[in-house]
Amino acid sequence: MTDEPTISVCIVCRNEADRLPASLESARWADEIVVMDLSSTDGSAELAREHGARVLVREPVPIVELARNEVAAAASGDWILALDPDERVADGLPAELRRLSARNDLDAVAIPVMNFDFGYPASSSIHRFDPKIRFYRRERVVWPTTPNKLPAIEPGRLHRLPEREDLVLLHDRNRSIPEALERAIRYAPAEAQALLDSGEVFTARKMLLRMLRKARKQYVEGRAFDDGVPGILRATVLVTFHFYVWASFWQLSGAKRTPEDDRFLRRIGRAVDLVSGAGRIIRAPSTAVRRLGRG
Repeated sequence: MTDEPTISVCIVCRNEADRLPASLESARWADEIVVMDLSSTDGSAELAREHGARVLVREPVPIVELARNEVAAAASGDWILALDPDERVADGLPAELRRLSARNDLDAVAIPVMNFDFGYPASSSIHRFDPKIRFYRRERVVWPTTPNKLPAIEPGRLHRLPEREDLVLLHDRNRSIPEALERAIRYAPAEAQALLDSGEVFTARKMLLRMLRKARKQYVEGRAFDDGVPGILRATVLVTFHFYVWASFWQLSGAKRTPEDDRFLRRIGRAVDLVSGAGRIIRAPSTAVRRLGRG
């Protein structure tokens, strides 16, 4: 009879003393909790120790992906659950992860993430059950250092958990507008640099098409209007983040104004003028009637 695989919960933290305790409490079931503290100044490291975590301290990094492999290498578990300080483990998840860790045919598990923005969960599965590879075999998986990227796993060795509310990571993603903007400003330059490093070339056409696709995903596919004001704020913050990425990408690419971009944007401008003019013509009769009525 073989020993049961061990599980380490790994958390990278920087000044998260207000949210870290709930995350740590939700991870008490694990064999080990390792917190890599990025030189916090709010007592986060002390809080983690009080909750029984093993704490490592290092200099800050701008994005968490740069530290995930480092904290995993310091862990002793056979499997790693990568948890953020603003995330909590749902009640049914520990037993399911224990069960899956015993399978020899798996290297990683995609866990649905239930995002809360401004205190409210989304109704769309895009944000309510957003699958993320967060549970993985330590010796077989390496975390990419590109912002917001996930490990590459052979499809046959990846298990995806079903969309069930008891099998999610609960993520307090954006609690306030300043917090959301701070995260966007911090991550956008790193994502822009990743675009540049990949050989991507900036054009106004690519930027506008990317913004339109993101807007469609967040407002239409994400059913932002169904979630009221929090839904509209969530969609706008997420689309704005990608605008920051492409604005940073333009600057890193030399901040050039090119004839090709000018021609493309002038065409867009003329199309907008035509649509605006057509709208004024359509509205003209009703406007005239209202004016006559006031007269």
